[in-house]
Amino acid sequence: MSDYSEVSQLRTQCAILESQINVLQTKNGELNQLLKQLEKRSTQTFKDIPNVGKFPVDYTTLSPDDGDFQL
Repeated sequence: MSDYSEVSQLRTQCAILESQINVLQTKNGELNQLLKQLEKRSTQTFKDIPNVGKFPVDYTTLSPDDGDFQL
């Protein structure tokens, strides 16, 4: 009788663990998608100036550069 209950307990624990794995895989996929979206946003909001570095830029407020600014 005890062998049966041990096997039953192990099967129950396995079922619980498999369920948890499925939930975690789903959440991991959702988090990966969110991370990709955040990476896209961060790369679109920085402008790389050669030999200087990256600067945050809001492209929605900028008009095309006409080269009018002179020193």
